[in-house]
Amino acid sequence: MKPVFCIALSVAWLAACGGGESQRPWPDDLPENPEDGQHFDGKSDPYYEGWYHKVVLEEQNEAFFFIYTVVNPLPGSEYPSEAFVYCGRSSTLETVYQSFPAEEYSAAEDFRDVRIGEESRATALRFAGRAAEGDDECAWDIWLEEGRHWPETMGWLTGQEDLETSWTVGTMHARAEGWVKFKGERIAFEDASGYCDHNWGVIFPEEWIWLQANSFTGSGAAIAASGGTVDFGESQIEAFMIGLLLDGEVSAFRTQDLDTIESQAEKGSWQVTGQDETRRISIEASCDPASMFDLLVPTPQGMRPRAWESLNGTLEVTLESRPGEGQSWETVYSGTSPFAGVEIGH
Repeated sequence: MKPVFCIALSVAWLAACGGGESQRPWPDDLPENPEDGQHFDGKSDPYYEGWYHKVVLEEQNEAFFFIYTVVNPLPGSEYPSEAFVYCGRSSTLETVYQSFPAEEYSAAEDFRDVRIGEESRATALRFAGRAAEGDDECAWDIWLEEGRHWPETMGWLTGQEDLETSWTVGTMHARAEGWVKFKGERIAFEDASGYCDHNWGVIFPEEWIWLQANSFTGSGAAIAASGGTVDFGESQIEAFMIGLLLDGEVSAFRTQDLDTIESQAEKGSWQVTGQDETRRISIEASCDPASMFDLLVPTPQGMRPRAWESLNGTLEVTLESRPGEGQSWETVYSGTSPFAGVEIGH
């Protein structure tokens, strides 16, 4: 399948996007995943669609986020319209945000391949770009290897057109290598932890939580969880998803699959539990509130700070199983990550 734009790139564009430092060509055999491709139907207004990338550099005690988003791309939209790239550094809580005309955004439909402006591109195997805000600048070029995604992240809600907002995890865990140049400081790394998810819809929920970690000591485990109250047609539903990647398989819990999920969250503290007849999971996460970004989020009035997020959270997860109701629970997995992404919408 071909993306909705030409896949050929000029040598000049490659040099700009890679800061002139990468000699490796962009991968041309991208893994097909329509969930992680563009969903804009050409008529929705308001509308947003964004891809969020997180990279944890454990040895440097550092983490970054990189976001590629389009807001209200319908020509002649009555709402503020733009595309943007947005990056942040956890150790300093500094961010760089650059806005572009929505016309400078394009994306594939059958797999992740997003472009904004002339220098920023994101795929499931490599993402690179540059953002400038005043005198501040951030550039990056990062490769993802051995990536695992979470198929049908939202279960039967996946692809439902009447859903106010949708979420999919395109890369639950991957080995990341590359470099980031943040405000003049270049940081190179190998064997870091990479993650990417993808939101789209009419508007963000009024409130939500998000938890993610893939830096568990001594294991290849990864977890992602998110939920909130969302409009679905003429009604509202509680949509909450938990996915724990173990040994290459995702153990999933979803309220929409009639699993029982309960959550409590406030700025700096999260508790989530999920259960069905034979499995249960518990998640406890925390962070210093002083370590949190207040991230910009699309609203009908434009971008507004609506998400408290830290990339320095601590997350503990325990998965248990039993043969059947009334039987004893046995621990399947228990782990702790000191590099969790934790977020609460406000």
